[in-house]
Amino acid sequence: MRILARSGSVLFMVVAMVTAAMIATAPAASAAPARGDGHRVTVMVHGFDREADISCSGAWNSAEQWLNANGWGDVVTFGYYNKATNCDLRLQGTTDTRIQEVGRQFAWTVYYLYSSHDVAIDVVTHSMGGLVAKAAVEGVNRYGVGKPAPDLSGLTIDRNDLGATDWPRDWPPFLYIEDMVTFATPHQGIGSTVVTACAVTHEQCSDMRPGSGFISWLGKQPQSQMGTDYTFLASETDDTVSAKSGTNDRTAHHWGLYSHNTEGGTLTHTSIRNTSTGQWQASYGGEFSDEGQGAYPAPLPRMADGLYDQRGR
Repeated sequence: MRILARSGSVLFMVVAMVTAAMIATAPAASAAPARGDGHRVTVMVHGFDREADISCSGAWNSAEQWLNANGWGDVVTFGYYNKATNCDLRLQGTTDTRIQEVGRQFAWTVYYLYSSHDVAIDVVTHSMGGLVAKAAVEGVNRYGVGKPAPDLSGLTIDRNDLGATDWPRDWPPFLYIEDMVTFATPHQGIGSTVVTACAVTHEQCSDMRPGSGFISWLGKQPQSQMGTDYTFLASETDDTVSAKSGTNDRTAHHWGLYSHNTEGGTLTHTSIRNTSTGQWQASYGGEFSDEGQGAYPAPLPRMADGLYDQRGR
């Protein structure tokens, strides 16, 4: 019995030493970065595309050029379709890849490239892309926080095929996303008959139905481990996403709902992400913003405000 007990003690000590060595090789989370209120790396996430052949550079050309011209030098596009083109980072998914899974892949990509190196980023999204980015934060909060940081030192990624990366099966332990700006994102889903029909053949449309399991799972403004400041921008004349859904019923930290410009022009579901000029009228407000109605910056300058120096009262 003594021999068995001693053997068990030795085995326990060996296991403990091996476990300690494994933990020592894994990167540990340090203190979260402080708010920088400046020109951080900005990752841009496109929206749903029925044909799955969106061009990232085409979708974000105006916004990226505007950011570059105003001091943002490191702008990265993230795509999630196998026929997407001109993306700096690409997951080769389809319109049947569930939004939560796209969010998980996005979370690991951000963690691997930035958060695990204590680098905070900002995120700009259009339409469903906002759900992808929020899902990344929500999933980390639900399933990743509190778990030991994995050792990814031997991991290599193909930036054109992120899905081929041997990520861990769960979620990263933390993310550092300082600011997120969403253009025409259906935070409460899309209630049109078009989406109902689309949901029959495309799982991502199914996820975007009001009251879907995914929409119910997703938080309003999930916070990354450094805190995340949200700006939701929407248009009264968007025929895809309602004003209520685009502003999450006006519950964002900062929200703006565009009406028209001085020439009578309005913003569509697509043009809201491309418009940098004009004198606009909008309703606006938020948890950290004064509420009102009147003159308001064009969408791209307002995006920059949301990325650079926000939060407020």
